[in-house]
Amino acid sequence: MKTKNAILVGALMGAMLATPVMAASGEVCLQHNRILNLRAIDSRTVLATDRNYHRYTIHMNAGCTGLDNAAAHLVFRTWQNLACVDRGDIIGVQAPGLGFVTCSIDNIQAGG
Repeated sequence: MKTKNAILVGALMGAMLATPVMAASGEVCLQHNRILNLRAIDSRTVLATDRNYHRYTIHMNAGCTGLDNAAAHLVFRTWQNLACVDRGDIIGVQAPGLGFVTCSIDNIQAGG
């Protein structure tokens, strides 16, 4: 039982330590569970702020209908708490009069 617990703790520690290493190597890592605020800039760009008030610019694949609507509500459709937001992840947009539209992420850059 102690061996299984030690292996589990080791695996969890490794996963937690991998994220800062990725960020230090030049990769941008915005974790799903750290997102504090999402704000659409235009039909292809979303500004995200994490819990440490770092800003990230998320570029969508194609113009996303309703994304720039002031009353739009943005939701991540692929939710894995410790995973980084990545290319191909889906953001759902619910805007008045349009229903629910899904948009795919093209890339993410650090900074606003």
